[in-house]
Amino acid sequence: MRFACTIFLLLLLFAQGTVLAKGNVIRLHVIANSNSPGDQQLKERVRDKIIAELGPVFAEMEQRQVAAWLEDNQDVLVNLAAVAVTEAGEDCPVRVRFTVEGYPLRAYRENIYPEGRYRSVQVILGKGQGRNWWCLLFPPLCFVSETVAEPGEGQEIEGRIWLWEKIKELFRKLFQGSCQQDSFFVFPD
Repeated sequence: MRFACTIFLLLLLFAQGTVLAKGNVIRLHVIANSNSPGDQQLKERVRDKIIAELGPVFAEMEQRQVAAWLEDNQDVLVNLAAVAVTEAGEDCPVRVRFTVEGYPLRAYRENIYPEGRYRSVQVILGKGQGRNWWCLLFPPLCFVSETVAEPGEGQEIEGRIWLWEKIKELFRKLFQGSCQQDSFFVFPD
């Protein structure tokens, strides 16, 4: 047991960042009509409008509240995007859908979000065939300055995640059958 605790503490010191559970994350994904400069600018205007309006709404909410609000207010998201489109002098249909989709590894501040499938709110402009933009609605990192891993830092982050996965595997093997369901050693997947 002492060995396991030592490994756990070393992991915490080494990681210098938190690998967050995918189930606690909700992403905003804005997809442009096309890759034309005008459509890309429109995507950014829609993004800015949604972030400006929803930032204060989500500021004090917990994850479940954000998810419920999004599901109950899909029309608000459509209207925000439509207003941004109209203000830009464009005529482009807007769709919103809730889905689960794959995202690459990303670091925001001290938190690490591994590559994988996450819940998303997609705002699709027109045909939705252009480059996209995404951020985290929850935790609310769309509304603050993002810190994205610089080129070369990804290997360090991937190494930390690899180590985290190996240590979780070790703990599962060490404590398999000896820990109860409500054990201290419960790891996010």
